[in-house]
Amino acid sequence: MNLSLDLFGLSATTQALLLVVLVGGSLLILAGLSVNNPLLWRMGVRNIVRHRTQTLIMLSGLLLSSMFLTTSFGLPDSLAHSLVADRLLKVGDVDESVSGHFTQAQLDSALTQIRQQAGVQAATAIYLRPLGVDFRVQRTGATQTNQYILAVPPDFEHTYGSLHNSQGQTVSSASLRPGEVLLSRTVARSLDIKPGDHIQLTMHGQDGTLDALVRDILSNDPVVTGGELAANGSYPEILLPLETLQQFSLRTTHQALLPDIICIKNAGGPKNSQAMLTFLEQHFHTPTDTHGRLPVNFNSTIIHPLNPKFVEYTGGNPVANKGDFLTTSAGRQVDLFLPVCTGLLISMGLLLLVLLCLFLAADRRMEMGMARAIGLQRHHLVQALLIECYGYSLLAVVPGVLLGLGVLKLELLTLSTLPSLSFTSSVGFPLQLWINWQSVLMVLCIGVLTTFIVTWLTGIWISHSNVVTTIHNLDEVHSQASLKDLLGELRTAPTLTLYGVVLLRLFQAFFVRGPLCLLAGYVVLRLGQHLVVGWLEQLGMSVLIGGAGLFFTWLCTVLRLPVAPSRWLGRTLMGLGWLLYGLQTGAGTLLFVFSTTLPPSGQLNNEELILGLLLSLLLPLIGLVVLVLNNSDGLANASHILLRQVRGLAPISRTSLSYPLTFRFRTGVAVSLLSLVLFLVMLIMTNNFGIGQQMVDTSSSASDAQFIAAQNAYTMSITRFLVSYLVIGILFSAVSIGIIAIRAVAERRQQIGMLRALGFSRILVRRSFLLETSFIVTLSLLIGTTLTWWLVSQIAYATSKDFSIPLLPTLGLLLGCYLVSFVCTFIPAQQASGITPAEALRYED
Repeated sequence: MNLSLDLFGLSATTQALLLVVLVGGSLLILAGLSVNNPLLWRMGVRNIVRHRTQTLIMLSGLLLSSMFLTTSFGLPDSLAHSLVADRLLKVGDVDESVSGHFTQAQLDSALTQIRQQAGVQAATAIYLRPLGVDFRVQRTGATQTNQYILAVPPDFEHTYGSLHNSQGQTVSSASLRPGEVLLSRTVARSLDIKPGDHIQLTMHGQDGTLDALVRDILSNDPVVTGGELAANGSYPEILLPLETLQQFSLRTTHQALLPDIICIKNAGGPKNSQAMLTFLEQHFHTPTDTHGRLPVNFNSTIIHPLNPKFVEYTGGNPVANKGDFLTTSAGRQVDLFLPVCTGLLISMGLLLLVLLCLFLAADRRMEMGMARAIGLQRHHLVQALLIECYGYSLLAVVPGVLLGLGVLKLELLTLSTLPSLSFTSSVGFPLQLWINWQSVLMVLCIGVLTTFIVTWLTGIWISHSNVVTTIHNLDEVHSQASLKDLLGELRTAPTLTLYGVVLLRLFQAFFVRGPLCLLAGYVVLRLGQHLVVGWLEQLGMSVLIGGAGLFFTWLCTVLRLPVAPSRWLGRTLMGLGWLLYGLQTGAGTLLFVFSTTLPPSGQLNNEELILGLLLSLLLPLIGLVVLVLNNSDGLANASHILLRQVRGLAPISRTSLSYPLTFRFRTGVAVSLLSLVLFLVMLIMTNNFGIGQQMVDTSSSASDAQFIAAQNAYTMSITRFLVSYLVIGILFSAVSIGIIAIRAVAERRQQIGMLRALGFSRILVRRSFLLETSFIVTLSLLIGTTLTWWLVSQIAYATSKDFSIPLLPTLGLLLGCYLVSFVCTFIPAQQASGITPAEALRYED
């Protein structure tokens, strides 16, 4: 879930600096223009101070967007930093190690030559046996099998560094007396062992037992091989003196027990690692193992680089490692579903910025039209709008980053409560708040740059509008140009620039009519088949389905069939095609992510799985959204029939539902955003709570029951985290609904005044806006709930499990959506109800 992609071969640092250059350059240009023309600066600043309500809305939306961008970039940074810190803590000061089956002569020779190297500060030999000992706690009677045993010499800490107990106090392994042991954090936590407890050790392959006293509990799990680091696990280790274990082995097996790992600490730290690895390769005649294997194979000599090449490698998921990924659906959701949700919610945050800028520019249309009428040029108006929007961005971005860090801290606290499924699980270390400076720069620059681009484009669009229609705040009617007219303009274009503009319009016309869309889909489909990339084939097929619907609609128009039925049929075919194709092709990916079923191919390429999962979620959702919105007239009529039976809503039932049907694009954006988040949240909750919980069989053993309980707790914790993470998306959707309602108040001011003049009370006007919000939220709930329950029922059928709907969480989610949406709509509704008839009917905005 790393968000710092190497776009065009550029590193994260280069990307951040490039964004800084772009934002800084635009700011310098805008500042220079403002100094050259102070009037534009005063116009932009005046609007920020003058329109206080609108300023508050803009700042709130930009604050929310910056906050989520911060959490999205900061979460992978924090996980990666926590992973590096945990690995450095585990390996201590050991820079390299060599494992294998050595004789005493080989050990003495190797240690002598290693210690003679100029770059070596200390070296020692220890004995490690993975999964080689069982023990029993005398106080509780609890037993544990397949533990790690680590036998160390008196000079172990000279190489590894100081050991610390759970209270942070220094513990010396050299001071251990015969019969005393130290336990790692993991082994003590698994059975609630305390200092002073007596345990009984049983070595695999040896007769007899070794009674030991627990001297102390370590604060970490010492690691000395690359294989242990590769799995990011927490290993249950029993640490005791090497001499004690040698005497026990000699007494039980009559054979000498020799160390099997040589640990090395470099004098210069990481900078001498490469020279030391080269020496070890020459001495042991074996290459360095940079991948790591678990458990370590002691039949062959292996060189383990621990610092810095492997320790600071941040690949892999520190919350759900490979073992959790393969055995639990919750682990797969963290590894695959979380990046998808992060990408979608980042897109929602940027879309919220776009909506804010678009509606702000629309509100400034009359002022810009009057400014043009008194002699200002188009580029002057664009500059004034840019100054205003830049002011909003600069005021909101820094507080948004600070709030985002607070939300990120809460997310990390939630993830820190994850239980460990086994000692190979990687959730046992504390998560630390951290965000790289590159990520901070990207968050600061993305919001500002997005605002600049959108404001610049909308400013150009509005500044080229007709002065009369702009002053009266009317929308110019743009009819779709015919192909014949465009071809005529192409032949008669006087300049090369106009020729290029007409050519682009011609390409756009062929695309929206279907032919070019079909061609693009076919090219992408063939490319995906040639490269054997599943998600690329899905994308090409979805573009083909959309092109087929557009081409069908255009063909009906050419044949002079009725326009409305042709559009309805074309959109229905598109929506139905996307829905059915998405459900068919995404079944395997969804089954893999939300169950324990492995993919048929057996290949676990995370990048392809993430992109395939993204399309598997979006295609059926977009198809269902298109189908529902295309038939929203019938749903509105049915709602009107029901609402007119309610006395308090009957007068406004038809007028309230007409606005969402008139402005379908705005309604479609709001419904798409809210239904997407609801779909994701309900899919996680319904699957994990409905069919994801494992039942404990009465005939199962205590260890199996304990594992199932841990697995259920792990699934529960992951579900809580993902749901709380996606709740931010509900805020985005609710804010977008509120922004649309605010725009509706400005556009329908005269209509509201006419209703008030006809006898509508303030309460009815307020109810009208709330009823519109209810209609949008209901459509979103209908889409998200229907698709979720269908998919989860198919997953339950494929896995032969019972499907039950978690009623309380589902009802809480649905009621929460209504509540949050009503809160965001209440302010514009209250503003609309306060409009007086006389003021509204003479309103000329």
